[in-house]
Amino acid sequence: MSPLKVGFIGLGNMGMAMARCLPRAGLDVIVYDINPAAVKQMVARGARAAGSSREVAAASDAVITMVKDIKQTDEVIFGKDGVWEGIREGSIIVISSSIGPKYCRDLYARAKKEKGVKVVDCGISDISDGAHYLEGQLTLMIGGDDEDVKRCWPIFDAMGKNIFHLGETGKGQAYKLISNMISLHVGGVTDECINLGLKAGLDRDKVIEVMSCSTGGVWSFTNQVFMKKAGIRSPMMGRRPEAPAGGGPAQRGMPFELQVAYELADELGVPLPVCRFIDEHSGR
Repeated sequence: MSPLKVGFIGLGNMGMAMARCLPRAGLDVIVYDINPAAVKQMVARGARAAGSSREVAAASDAVITMVKDIKQTDEVIFGKDGVWEGIREGSIIVISSSIGPKYCRDLYARAKKEKGVKVVDCGISDISDGAHYLEGQLTLMIGGDDEDVKRCWPIFDAMGKNIFHLGETGKGQAYKLISNMISLHVGGVTDECINLGLKAGLDRDKVIEVMSCSTGGVWSFTNQVFMKKAGIRSPMMGRRPEAPAGGGPAQRGMPFELQVAYELADELGVPLPVCRFIDEHSGR
């Protein structure tokens, strides 16, 4: 049996950590990104280069998209020379951007009806100390029909150390949103506590190092300690994506993933009073 033909679109920080694992797993990989240097790096690892998202889709059994937000995902899929123009019936689109379960469910229905194409969502997270992120041994939160997830399993197995099939399309995104919401709000509390330590004359780096291996330990501390020792600046540290237009909390600089999580909460009628209180007082 010939190896699964895998397309990958979006070779940013996390995208590259995902994509670079695929050729060494024996998969036939074709990639596209607007950054030629990233494509060149993947070609050096055994992937083939494409000139557009359309070309990736036309050459692939499964196409993974890993871009910033809904706007970029729409552009990659439905824009000029996008996936929609090249995708073949029977193929699978794997959405890995953190864009929420509703988008994935809607795309699933449209792709199945208009193109005979299936959609799987795969939320991505790193684990423990950042070393796994660098190695590409990621935590994968997958939503999709059983047969589609099984078909894509060689891809997931190449990228992930902790792999969870969590239900129908959209469920992976929901799990990822909850994970991010926990991380972001725990981060708000830890920032406040660190500030107390600074006022008491403590050294910030030492606070983080001590707390990372004591009762105050959280993932963000452990990751920062690892990154500092390795001489690496975490791509997530201090990140605040541009707020989309439309008003609401996002206009205050709220991370996009958090905005999508609140949209899910509103859809389900869940008030989240503690999370909202933290955001109102966090300066986000």
